[in-house]
Amino acid sequence: MTEIKKQKLEGRIDNPDVKERIHQVIEDYEEKQPGSAAPVLLGFSSDEGVKRNKGHAGAAEGPFKVREKLAGLPYTEEIYDYGTVMGTEDLETSQHALGSAAAEILGNGDFPLIIGGGHETLYGHYLGVREAYPDAKIAVLNFDAHFDLRIENQATSGTMFYQILTQDTDVDYYVLGIQESGNTGTLFDTADALNVNYAKLGEMRSSPKVTGYMFKALESYDFVFATLCMDSIATAYAPGVSMSLPNGFTSMEIHDLIERLAGVENLASFDISETAPPLDQGDRTSALAASLLHKFLITKDAFR
Repeated sequence: MTEIKKQKLEGRIDNPDVKERIHQVIEDYEEKQPGSAAPVLLGFSSDEGVKRNKGHAGAAEGPFKVREKLAGLPYTEEIYDYGTVMGTEDLETSQHALGSAAAEILGNGDFPLIIGGGHETLYGHYLGVREAYPDAKIAVLNFDAHFDLRIENQATSGTMFYQILTQDTDVDYYVLGIQESGNTGTLFDTADALNVNYAKLGEMRSSPKVTGYMFKALESYDFVFATLCMDSIATAYAPGVSMSLPNGFTSMEIHDLIERLAGVENLASFDISETAPPLDQGDRTSALAASLLHKFLITKDAFR
């Protein structure tokens, strides 16, 4: 049976009579009573997919460090923590365990906020969404420099979208931030063959309408689930990832995109993956991931 690890969050207190930071208001998901929809943190401690993809390991520590950075941020609304699914070398089993946890949260009417883990997190995330909504037409939105459409003989952190698109004809793939330096011609050809909707980083900067078109297209689906790979952000802001790139989203650009994501009404769940604390510098990447989660929480109307 897959282990679920709990984590106690701590931080400073400005007023002992008022709960106004995340570590003061967050509760164990097992204690939640049925009622209003609430955000639920769900970790996935895995970098087996990164290792298989010949990347730099370290993302398995991401869920714990990002929560640590999130703990002290100001927040007064309802929020819960499911715990962290502890992955093993049996990646496929681990992904199914993550999917079961996500499906449980969705089935209860709540909102999974998943913290990876390598980007193999996304496939487990998908399994949970599909289990919860078996007959739905779904879109997945990815903020990423890479397509992650590799064809391999086993699952990795670079195969997830190929796996999804070739086994589920009711899922469409949208990706923002693609870079030529992160993808070969073969990957672009694969994206075209699978009808992937993508915008290159340069296109997004030169023509902001491109981003608007992508978000508008999401309105036609029953549900959307979203994922942010932290390697889509420039190394200067996010050095602690498996495969950093010098050009990428700035901190301001990615905060603006996450704010926009929070306004997607049919959004069912969201994950942030590829934060690798052992590769980080001064916890910059973990702090940025926490800041992005915080931006999402304080922007999404359903949580306020």
